[in-house]
Amino acid sequence: MTMTRRGERFFFFYALALFAIVATAFPLHALVNGDELPPLLPHMHVHAVSMGLWFALMMGQTSLIGRGNYGLHKTLGVSSLALVPVMLGTGLYISWENLVRTGDNTILIANIANAAVFLVFYSAALLNRAKAALHKRFMLFAGLALMFPAFSRVTYILHVDVYLVLPMWLAFLLAVPVYDLITQRRITAASAFAVAINGIYIVSLILATSPPPG
Repeated sequence: MTMTRRGERFFFFYALALFAIVATAFPLHALVNGDELPPLLPHMHVHAVSMGLWFALMMGQTSLIGRGNYGLHKTLGVSSLALVPVMLGTGLYISWENLVRTGDNTILIANIANAAVFLVFYSAALLNRAKAALHKRFMLFAGLALMFPAFSRVTYILHVDVYLVLPMWLAFLLAVPVYDLITQRRITAASAFAVAINGIYIVSLILATSPPPG
């Protein structure tokens, strides 16, 4: 196995971990805390399926690259263009429904921010699709931008403080620059950019959702 192929295993297992969390956290939350949830409507199923397909696609794409199947990787990559508006649109609509139902805008603000950060990294990945090192990192960071709802479900299942999503998210965020340091002895431009954008994002999100003083 070449060094390049071995290196691709990191990206596959990273994508696999995100997919596994998404695929298990939401169903388990529905089983454990089903009495506290609103009825599942058709657009919620559409959102769940589109999100699941996104993370399955990301995992599959890293596997294809690891096996050197670049042609199929490019062909399947086009399908992400159809998934993005569906999963973001339905997700934001569900967040709006939560605001109407509860009067609390925290989830809507957070998911608007998540969608914005996702679009930054997804667009960067598309613009750099001919540069593999940049493209694959930006795609991982795009996926991570969608993970806060899944991380929060983990805390609901375990009945622990919801703020524990932050160390979960931070571990995945820093895993990529740490991988860069181990394999290249430097942090790549994509990882440095991602850490900076996510730093701005998390500070802005905390400020936007914090209660007013007094």
